[in-house]
Order: sequence, then structure tokens, then C-alpha cells
Amino acid sequence: MIDTDSQQHQATQPNQATYDLSLLESSAEKWDQSPGLRTVYRSIFNQMELAAVGTRWLELGSGAGFFKRCCQNVVTSDIQKTRFVDKAVSAYAIEGAPETWDTILAMDMLHHLTTPFRFLESASKALMPKGRIVLAEPAATAWGSIFYKLFHHEPCRTSTIGPPFEFQSNSKGEFANMGMGQALFKNHKQATQSKLKQMGLSLKALNYRDVFAYPSTGGLSKQQIFPTRIIKLLLKGEALLPQAALRVLGLRMIIVLEKTP
Repeated sequence: MIDTDSQQHQATQPNQATYDLSLLESSAEKWDQSPGLRTVYRSIFNQMELAAVGTRWLELGSGAGFFKRCCQNVVTSDIQKTRFVDKAVSAYAIEGAPETWDTILAMDMLHHLTTPFRFLESASKALMPKGRIVLAEPAATAWGSIFYKLFHHEPCRTSTIGPPFEFQSNSKGEFANMGMGQALFKNHKQATQSKLKQMGLSLKALNYRDVFAYPSTGGLSKQQIFPTRIIKLLLKGEALLPQAALRVLGLRMIIVLEKTP
């Protein structure tokens, strides 16, 4: 069993931690020890970079700061200032608004938000015209739903996500549903696009990726399963798969939103 991205959490207010900070240390340690994990993460970050625009980039929910280890052209942030990030920023009140950032990035953050459209509205206000929001999220595809149910402690239930898209946190102030990306941008695409339009945003791209390469790394809590050279071959093979296949088999989705001028 692997525990994917266990350092991620609900982004609420700055300086209000809703996760165990010790998880960041263990995640950073796993990153240093696993070349296969670094290979897959760099592939994800490269795809996010290709979708980004401009030079002023802000990452939300940076956790152990993996993105900045691969790309220096980003300001990292989280709900609490730690040694891994540049500053504390709430996803619901993004620093620098209005119209400060060219691109706002987040990996495995959206599915921890109890009010995801509140975040998107805040992000829209903080973006320059033609700026972008680039999100990497778990994909509740046919294979993804099975995989996360078997190998991840967080729920992945698209059936519980619907209008008005507001959710309750648990007694510890935490929330997670790994089906969030699939529910918002696939199952409820029409309702989502309507809300996005009101915020001055549009869905620019939705792409799926990752089938076996990421599980082979062992994630952030287990040992790497295959040698790194095998993981690299898996990544190359998965890159050749058509989106029609990845919409069924993909474990992750890259969501690109653009602010209309």
C-alpha cells in the first residue's frame, strides 16, 4: 500500500495549521531518498510549467516545497510559514490581490477545500488578465477510483460532490475528497463552467496522466518498488497514451483555467 501526497492539507487561514507539521519532514526525507519519486514529480511539475504564463508565479499549499526544488521561478506558500515555504498565504484570501500574479499553481490542494469556488474567486482576483490557474489533482477515473480506494487513506467519492459545492470539515478541522477534480471539471462541468464565467475564468485545458509510474515510486510513505530506470520507461510509455485511454486509466489530472481579459 502507498500513501500518496500525505503532506497536503486543507488551506484555510494563514497561521492555522490543520495538519501535522512532522509529515513535512518525513515527506522531505522521502523525496531525498527516492530518485524515482523525484523523477515523477519533476514530470508533473514540468507539465504544470508548460501550462503557466508570465513570470510571477505563486504556488499554494506547497507543503514540503517540492515545486521550488525543480523550478526557482515560483513563490511558495502554505497556510503556515515553515522552513519549506516562502510565506503564509490563505487560498481564500490570496496575497497581492488584485491582479498581482501571472500564474497561480497548486498540487493536491483543491480536494482539501471545503469551499473550492471561494478559492477560485480569490485566485481570479489575484490574477493578471490572461493569467492562469494550474492545478494538479487526483483523478477519480475508473482506475483512479479503484486505486485510491485500495491504497489511500483519503476518500475518493465523486457522488458526494455537487451543488452548492460547499462541504463540512471533520472534528479536527480537516477535509479531503480526492474526487473533487473529477466531479467539478468532468461530472459537473456545465455547472462549474457557469460559476467560472461569473468569476471571469474559463477552462482552458483538462488533461489526464500517470498510470503505473507514480505507484511504482511508493509515494511519500512507502519504499520505491521499481528501479528508477524502469520508472522512467513507464513515464515515457504513459506519455504516448492517448487522452481517451488516460480518461479511464489516469491517476492524476492537470486542470488549466484562464482569466478572461
